[in-house]
Amino acid sequence: MVDGVTVPLPRSGPAAGGAPRLSDIAGQAAVSEATVSRVLNGKPGVSETTRQRVLAALDILGYERPVRLRQRSAGLIGLVTPELINPIFPAFAQSVEQVLAGHGYTPVLCTQLPGGATEDELVEQLVERGVGGIVFLSGLHADLSADPARYAALT
Repeated sequence: MVDGVTVPLPRSGPAAGGAPRLSDIAGQAAVSEATVSRVLNGKPGVSETTRQRVLAALDILGYERPVRLRQRSAGLIGLVTPELINPIFPAFAQSVEQVLAGHGYTPVLCTQLPGGATEDELVEQLVERGVGGIVFLSGLHADLSADPARYAALT
């Protein structure tokens, strides 16, 4: 229990087998223990950016968020990337994911691998799952010989 809030046991992390420690969360989020306490207890006086850092620290450390701090997803957004060998694509995907999560969306990563699913197949799977949008980090839209009608059909 942290300041009157019962925090579920972590799935993993430094305090596995016990309640999360404010010091662990504060260290990960680079904030004070008092700030972590305010976030976990839903108290005012914490900027939204700092609140999100504390919640991200919980996620990174493998702790489950208290039920009242769990945000309902605004929906799914597909993120179609080429294979992640080139370091620019994971970095870009991480930045896109942070922005999407900050707006309440849950990203669904689809990586194109040689010999794997085609872009059209990935798009079909995402549409079947009811995504609210798709972000293409690289794709046929950049190929001047490809038919752009596939993208027009998505709108």
